[in-house]
Amino acid sequence: MAPAARIRPRDAATLIVLDLDAEPRILMGRRAMSHVFMPGRYVFPGGRVEPDDLRRARSLPLAEAALERLAARTTARHRPHHGAALAIAALRETFEETGLVLCAPAEAPASAPAPHAAGAIAFEPRHLVPVARAITPTGLSRRFDTRFFAVSARHVSPALSLPAPPTDEFDALGWFTFEEIAGLDCARITRLVISEIETRVRDGSWQDPSLSIPFWRTRQGRHVCERI
Repeated sequence: MAPAARIRPRDAATLIVLDLDAEPRILMGRRAMSHVFMPGRYVFPGGRVEPDDLRRARSLPLAEAALERLAARTTARHRPHHGAALAIAALRETFEETGLVLCAPAEAPASAPAPHAAGAIAFEPRHLVPVARAITPTGLSRRFDTRFFAVSARHVSPALSLPAPPTDEFDALGWFTFEEIAGLDCARITRLVISEIETRVRDGSWQDPSLSIPFWRTRQGRHVCERI
């Protein structure tokens, strides 16, 4: 295995599902202690981009403003379908980890499908809004270049009801207010993203994909954040 400092971050995506019908709540899960990456921490559902996400992305484009956000600070090899693949990865991982589906209304399943059925679901990425990006610092055994998306819970099925976590990714899953999240065991980057999304929810801008987003990473051993 390559030294930790030389590990190249893998593209990943996560989904912040917002219930705004009353006091704002966010869907979060506690990672099982058996995991190597952030065991026992509360996180948003998500994971790395898989080859099938890239294939499906070619026929599921995102809004131009969202694609511009996702293309910022990327290499010349980045193409529009790469941005769409990130959104699809966020949707697929959310389905696999929580059982919640965001798809076109005509494609909504009558009952919750099994996690392994993700390939048969026509995911609908157009409602996803990029809100943040973060690259895992060097020196860790696993590194990800993660894009954070937000979406209204009104677009997911089945509504706000949560079955038992369908996989062993989470050992707990629930809806939490910003005040409740303050008492959860979360990583620093999760709290930074929560602060960003809370600001945008409060000022009503969270659904605008044209706004710049924070990008956290390390440069020459220093933690930096810029708007992209």
